[in-house]
Amino acid sequence: MASSSSGTNESTSSSALPAADVQSASAATFDRVLVAIDGETDDAVGSVAVAEAARHDGRVETLSVVPMNASVDRWDMVVERREASAEAALDAVGDAAAEADVPVSKRLRYGDPVEEIVGYARRNDVDLIVLGEPSRSGLRRFLSPTSVTERVRKSVSVPVLTVPAND
Repeated sequence: MASSSSGTNESTSSSALPAADVQSASAATFDRVLVAIDGETDDAVGSVAVAEAARHDGRVETLSVVPMNASVDRWDMVVERREASAEAALDAVGDAAAEADVPVSKRLRYGDPVEEIVGYARRNDVDLIVLGEPSRSGLRRFLSPTSVTERVRKSVSVPVLTVPAND
């Protein structure tokens, strides 16, 4: 199910939930909001997560995953760049949460982003996941027909709020 809020650039998506569960999820309290970000994530994603946590007197759990794949040349330099980018993204959400007086935790993980996001959500009993919806077209869509966002949405049983990219 996807819907857009009038006047905003937010959209919501719930993963394979029956209609009754979607209705109860929309009336639910989101005490633990997980936002998964990286250096390429639009700032609006973190802002939406902080706003949802503030609206529900909850907390933001910020997760950034440094992808680890063996096909990378100059491994150390690539990983260091990814780490620096991930840490900057975590700090940006942390700053936004501090300004809104919302408790925040920041986590940096290594591995497959989908596995890490889904695993974190399950282990930590999150109530809502906020992700960016990438704008993928042309060659990028051909080479990777499913996005991390789409794969996470299909793998969890909690509501997923997607925020489209500001292009």
